[in-house]
Amino acid sequence: MPPIAFIDTEIDPKSRKILDIGAVKDDGSLFHQASVGDFARFVQGVDFVCGHNILNHDIKYIGKILVEAGVKAVVDTLYLSPLLFPTKPYHALLKDDKLQTDELNNPLNDAIKAKDLFYDEVAAFNLLDAQLQQIFYLLLHGQREFRSFFRYINYNYIGADTEEIIRHLFENEICEHADLQKLIAEKPVELAYCLSLIYSFIHHKKIHSITPPWVLKNYPEVERIMFRLRNKPCVTGCSYCNNALDVRKGLKRFFGFDSYRTYGGEPLQEKAAKAAVDNKSLLAVFPTGGGKSITFQVPALMSGENSKGLTVVISPLQSLMKDQVDNLEKIGITDAVTINGMLDPIERAKSFERVEDGSASLLYIAPESLRSKSIEKLILGRKIARFVIDEAHCFSSWGQDFRVDYLYIGDFIKNIQEKKNLTDGIPVSCFTATAKQKVIEDILSYFREKLDIELELFTSKVSRTNLQYRVFEEGDEEEKYQKLRDLIEEKNCPTIIYVSRTRKAYLLAERLTKDGFSAKPYHGKMDVQEKTINQNAFMAGEVQLMVATSAFGMGVDKKDVGMVIHYEISDSLENYIQEAGRAGRDQNIVADCYVLFNEEDLGKHFILLNQTKLSIKEIQQIWRAIKDITKFRSKASNSALEIARKAGWDDNVMEIETRVTTAIAALEDAGYLKRGQNMPRVFANSILCKNAQEAIAKINASDKFQENQKIKGIRIIKKLLSSKSRKQASEEAAESRIDYISDHLGIVKEEVIDIVNLLREEKILADAKDLTAYIKKGENRNRSLNILESYSKIENFLLPVFEEQEKTFHLKELNEEAELNGCDGVNINKIKTILNFWAIKNWIKRQSQDYSKNHFVAVCLQPKASLKDKLEKRHELARFIVDYLYDKSNQHITEEDTEKEEVLMEFSVHELKLAYEKSFSLFKQDISIADIEDALFYLSKIEAIKIEGGFLVVYNRLTIERLEQNNKKQYTKDDYEKLNQFYENKVQQIHIVGEYARKMIDDYRDALQFVEDYFQLNYASFLNKYFPGSKASELKLRMTPAKFRQLFGELSPTQLKIIYDNESKYIVVAAGPGSGKTRVLVHKLASLLLMEDVKHEQLLMLTFSRAAVTEFKKRLFKLIGNAALFIEIKTFHAFCFDLLGKVGSLEKSDAILKTTVEKIKNKEVEVSRITKTVLVIDEAQDMNEDEFTLIKTLMEQNEEMRVIAVGDDDQNIFEFRGAHSKYLGMLLQAKEAVKHELVENYRSKNNLVEFSNQFAKRIRNRLKDTPVIARQADNGSVKIVRYQSDNLIVPLVNDILATGLTGTTCVLTRTNEEALQITGLLLKNKMPAKLIQSNDGFYLSHLAEVRYFLNQLNLADDVYIIPDEVWESAKRVLHDEYRRSNKLEICLNIIRDFEATNPKKKYKSDLDMFIRESKLEDFMGESGETVLVSTIHKAKGKEFDHVFLMLDNFMPDTDAEKRLLYVAMTRAKQRLTIHLNSNLLDNLRPVENMERLVDSGDYNQPAEIAMQLTHRDVWLGYFVRKQSTVSQLMSGDSLILNDEGCSDSKRQPVLKFSKQFAKQLESMKSANYVMKSAKVNFIVYWLDEETQQEVKIVLPELWFEKQG
Repeated sequence: MPPIAFIDTEIDPKSRKILDIGAVKDDGSLFHQASVGDFARFVQGVDFVCGHNILNHDIKYIGKILVEAGVKAVVDTLYLSPLLFPTKPYHALLKDDKLQTDELNNPLNDAIKAKDLFYDEVAAFNLLDAQLQQIFYLLLHGQREFRSFFRYINYNYIGADTEEIIRHLFENEICEHADLQKLIAEKPVELAYCLSLIYSFIHHKKIHSITPPWVLKNYPEVERIMFRLRNKPCVTGCSYCNNALDVRKGLKRFFGFDSYRTYGGEPLQEKAAKAAVDNKSLLAVFPTGGGKSITFQVPALMSGENSKGLTVVISPLQSLMKDQVDNLEKIGITDAVTINGMLDPIERAKSFERVEDGSASLLYIAPESLRSKSIEKLILGRKIARFVIDEAHCFSSWGQDFRVDYLYIGDFIKNIQEKKNLTDGIPVSCFTATAKQKVIEDILSYFREKLDIELELFTSKVSRTNLQYRVFEEGDEEEKYQKLRDLIEEKNCPTIIYVSRTRKAYLLAERLTKDGFSAKPYHGKMDVQEKTINQNAFMAGEVQLMVATSAFGMGVDKKDVGMVIHYEISDSLENYIQEAGRAGRDQNIVADCYVLFNEEDLGKHFILLNQTKLSIKEIQQIWRAIKDITKFRSKASNSALEIARKAGWDDNVMEIETRVTTAIAALEDAGYLKRGQNMPRVFANSILCKNAQEAIAKINASDKFQENQKIKGIRIIKKLLSSKSRKQASEEAAESRIDYISDHLGIVKEEVIDIVNLLREEKILADAKDLTAYIKKGENRNRSLNILESYSKIENFLLPVFEEQEKTFHLKELNEEAELNGCDGVNINKIKTILNFWAIKNWIKRQSQDYSKNHFVAVCLQPKASLKDKLEKRHELARFIVDYLYDKSNQHITEEDTEKEEVLMEFSVHELKLAYEKSFSLFKQDISIADIEDALFYLSKIEAIKIEGGFLVVYNRLTIERLEQNNKKQYTKDDYEKLNQFYENKVQQIHIVGEYARKMIDDYRDALQFVEDYFQLNYASFLNKYFPGSKASELKLRMTPAKFRQLFGELSPTQLKIIYDNESKYIVVAAGPGSGKTRVLVHKLASLLLMEDVKHEQLLMLTFSRAAVTEFKKRLFKLIGNAALFIEIKTFHAFCFDLLGKVGSLEKSDAILKTTVEKIKNKEVEVSRITKTVLVIDEAQDMNEDEFTLIKTLMEQNEEMRVIAVGDDDQNIFEFRGAHSKYLGMLLQAKEAVKHELVENYRSKNNLVEFSNQFAKRIRNRLKDTPVIARQADNGSVKIVRYQSDNLIVPLVNDILATGLTGTTCVLTRTNEEALQITGLLLKNKMPAKLIQSNDGFYLSHLAEVRYFLNQLNLADDVYIIPDEVWESAKRVLHDEYRRSNKLEICLNIIRDFEATNPKKKYKSDLDMFIRESKLEDFMGESGETVLVSTIHKAKGKEFDHVFLMLDNFMPDTDAEKRLLYVAMTRAKQRLTIHLNSNLLDNLRPVENMERLVDSGDYNQPAEIAMQLTHRDVWLGYFVRKQSTVSQLMSGDSLILNDEGCSDSKRQPVLKFSKQFAKQLESMKSANYVMKSAKVNFIVYWLDEETQQEVKIVLPELWFEKQG
């Protein structure tokens, strides 16, 4: 052989200078230095130089030197490798295009490896078939990459026709009609690579070998040529194509079926499969159970067998992917894998490995996975036969499940084609079970536009004939349940019961089980283990009833389901037909499909749609966040959570990350940005410390952490440990992510990353691969070990049976022989499991026989001795792992775990390796991490253990490139059109399925025709036929017509105008008294939620009193149910305290609004807390400057926020606290708001409205242009009594006593003192009366009765939700203890109101805020029997049948005083009586049924007057030593008076008057009033600041009598 040197260089990538050279000659002499001159001398006299990738790399730097040294030719081992080592396992020194190396940057080492590789290549060529040598020579000897090789080995061949030799050698192995002549002339290298691999297929039929990824990248035509030779049937047919590419033969070979299914006699399934084998793109619409899977699986498996092509199946359902892979394995097909979030880390790694090495020909992935860099790399490394897209209706906004992430699929395929340099496009198959015409058109046009592909359509028009449909209309839940029981008992067969909510699945299954039925629940969010157990039990017939959401049934093929009952109807006709179609898969049985229909079920679908809908506002918020992130650069990498936070979304947002990625997909589709690949960064996958104490000790002892980092490091490691101990993998994943840790702990992301890196340096975190797995236990036995031993025996029996030559086996015979050989518990399924595992590991290759399902042919792919060693090693390791985990589980067992059959254990792969290496064993083997993972994979496959999720500290970034640079550009309605169309269509689908149910009740044939027309007619024609005229407009309603009438049917046209206004950005409603303002607002809130795309977390309503908050919540709950509980309705102060995370108090409330505004402007408040799409302001006329500033600030923070302000400027009666209606006016003018006037008065009789309108004209600068209009035509009574005297209390009370009253009555006064005296005089005259009192000076929580109730709840600091039983017990004890207190009613009213506004859960913090903000007057209660007496201010917002108004010496000068009087007048519904002693109302013209009286009598003050004492009237310090006496008293108890204070009934002193009150008593005496009696008004708690202790004090009510 001529002299040859093998070389390698190391080059500086920046300067391009030679850093090092390594070389070895064939005589063994070595060279290793950087000197170019010395290297030139080393290679002198050498004819050939050889290296790996020398032609593309080293030659650029040393080519000139080689020429000068007289080197004649250069050989490159890179190009020879795929040619001469096409069969797996490939050459040990190769990994794709690189040499396997132990050391980085050691050129001499690599040169020696190149030498070894080259001589192996020479040897391999010499061993080739002579004809193949000739073919390679004829194709390649003229090519730069190969000619030197042939010169070196001195191979030459002259003569024969290249094509002729190829056709002879590859007879019946390639298509006879392939244009070889053209390929030989134009693509000789690519053809040679293909022929090498095909030759490998022929001679190593059972081994999965693939073209290396680097070849596919550099020679893209290899893919096309391979498919042309082996994968594309010729038109006329040839012996290869007729055999290898016959879809019927493929069906028989892989699935054992003789023929495909037909639809109405038409062989659509076979036609679609043939179209796929013909490399056509297609769209198949097959009904549920129509065998769509087999239609793409057969061509995929054929392509895998013929050319090692990979078929990529894109499906939105993870569980369905796993089911399909498992179902294929059950019939012995191990060529399919799935890569999705449900896989454990070991299984995931194995799936990647199987795709990379060619042993998988089907890959199932979700659309979101297409954004993954590793998935892209995986796909680029294989020849792609086809993309299959399941659930293809997701492409269409007219489909029942439009998904924006589907719109990226076309771009992804295009990207793959471009990166592979493919001239021919990759074919596509789309499948869907149900699709109306518009959906089909959308799918076809999508692929036409994106990929220039015309999809061939295969659609079945035949409906299932063995299904009988029926709908029962059921009035309520109980009727439904009884009907369900009757149906189940009547038929007694496997049944699926569909419900619409996950919770319902549990409750219904539980109730059926209690009633003696065999039922299990199933839903998509269920724990994977529970889901699998329940599904398997149903499939095996152990359970008769499956109560499930729509997640159940996809891909589940249970033939004997005799009944499908929709307990709640589906949300679309498509879904209903699909779900009902899961009955009667066996064509020989007649199955029943029942619906238990109730209109309310449709309402649930509307509510769910509204909750899950991605609104235009939300997309605008995400766009605003991205503009902010990309302010200084066009590209950004942030996690979905960070973008959500930037957009102002909080934790209430459902599926927050999915919503972010969907919004980004919508922005991408509209051209605003381009989303790149996900960029996950894994920081660690294990925690080395056993517990928190060990980790904290290491942190504290470390000198790498700064002091402040130590504190944060401890918080972070605690968070990681708590997330790791979570039992649910789904919860765990989010908790151990960098962005979530940052968000939850409030530590800046960059700082979290720094600390996590320090934790790695201190060996607290590492890459030891933490895992969790369920180990099977029971009755003190290691059940996992029993399973392992059983499988080990079977494997030991099977291995000797298999040979290195093909041999036919019979499964049943193998099973019987295994039993005879002592394999206890063996069965056919266990043998299949082992054979599948061996096939996955490439130990054997097997194929089913056409003539029998039980016969198969198998061959060993590796030497038996080698397999025996591997088996022993795996068994030993597996046994060790199971024992180790079992022992570990016994050490950490809890009481709860002792009763479980499966216990979850934590461990790491490295921990297992170390434990094995430290163990004592005579036959200990050298093991690697890969061996441990292999043993775990095996244990998982045989179900000895069940591996759950791993532990990761990871940061998942989305890469976004901003395309729209204009900062002012907003996401528009036009951009949103596609999504909007989908949501509108979803609304229509709910109405349509409801119409179907109603038709099915009335006319069976008409209903069936309705369904047929829905799928076959043009959609517009269908709507015209079934929804003509006004019915068409009902289709737009986001609720049933009945619900719409219930919600909005009784509103007036003016009120409806406000409801329907969903366009105006700013709305000001100027509402007159009695105009139904609260009602309109409540209905508007309902409309925002149910009809206007507003999510509850993005809606804020602010009002001025806790009473208003309670009223709105109660009314809203009554109107729309549970949805009302999630709306944020707060007082201004509560909102601010909540924002700043503070507890509110009277003392702090003055400054809180200013502080809040300041903090919002300084960005010190979480964006999510102030990001709202709608702000509603109640009683907006009562805003003061601070409140208006807060509103303006919120508007500045939310440019797109809608504001709805409702108020009546005529009722602004709080000017004393700075309130002014000018702020409502400013909102109207500054923001060009739309003004709606609500001036129809529903409260008062006609003449009362006319009277108050006259008075209102005296008020200046009013917002309303229109006078209030009475809706009641009849008249009430207006009486004005004008006095000459000063004291009006006595004549007023006499008038009340003389008037025949029915209904509610209220006396209104200007002062508390007047109200108190009137109440006393009424009571003295035996008229039931109640003073509307106030709790000025103390919180309601200080009231003894309220405090007692709170103490009975006795909640610990870490209890946040009040248990129902604790609540009920506290109520009972309160009632027993305080039954004689006259304040008990108030306390019970407080409790009732809180229950009404918190019907589901009672949060401690909500109760605190509720009591803190409430006022005593809110809970006084109303009764027709009792006259209420109140100041005008306290009566605002209330109404009464009869109002008596006392105006003693009142002559209003200011507008504020006039408005107060106007409020008082407008409280009356039927009778208004005014007692006054001025000419105030003399100028008002008379109205109908109005009486004017003049009373010239002279009246004195009442003989008896009352006083209610406050904190300043009693000596507070005195109570400290009187606690035992005070504790015996109740509100309402009588007290004994003396000059200094009061005593109890036992004459024990309980209170002393203050010095200030003593002076007041003197002045009372001088006016001839003496104290007559006293009683306990309030018992309240007071904080003694000196001792910092709370003491009970008594605030009495005193009665004085006039003497003489």
